[in-house]
Amino acid sequence: MDLKGIVEDLLEHFGLRGIAFGKRVESTTLFLESAGITLGGKLPLGELGQLLPALAKKYDLRDAVFLAELRLDELFARRNATKSFKPLPQFPASRRDVAMLVPEATTHDAVLSAVKQAKPANLESLELFDVFRGKNVPAGQKSLAYAFTYRAADKTLTDADVNAAHTKAVDALKLKLSATVRE
Repeated sequence: MDLKGIVEDLLEHFGLRGIAFGKRVESTTLFLESAGITLGGKLPLGELGQLLPALAKKYDLRDAVFLAELRLDELFARRNATKSFKPLPQFPASRRDVAMLVPEATTHDAVLSAVKQAKPANLESLELFDVFRGKNVPAGQKSLAYAFTYRAADKTLTDADVNAAHTKAVDALKLKLSATVRE
């Protein structure tokens, strides 16, 4: 898992939804490259990025260092301490994996947004499990692999049900993100 994923998980444990990451163009006093972390695109919660090499060298750190700086006062003030529970599912889930080539600039948020807009039936979760650059991936592109989990609350889904929903989601990715499915 990368730093952004760790921060997303942490903020999810605080019960915060609507977290956005915005890339900063210029370096700061702490970061060479960074992204601001906001709630609802407005309230700053912190930033994450690559530590300036000069600072890393000052502390005898040889490799690139990535870190997140969070405003804990804002996190604790807005955390959702109430826990809600839902019953365990009665029907099994079906998983479909897809690996796709996308332009290097494509973000995880863009993938989530494209799938959300497509509204595939019975999509329970969408999880990024691999990012690959290198051999067999054209320059300017990266390979993203996702696990789609489908489940209905009232029945066991057939392969036809799952395949129809999955095709809808993948077609949206092809259309909106110029994705090419890897076989």
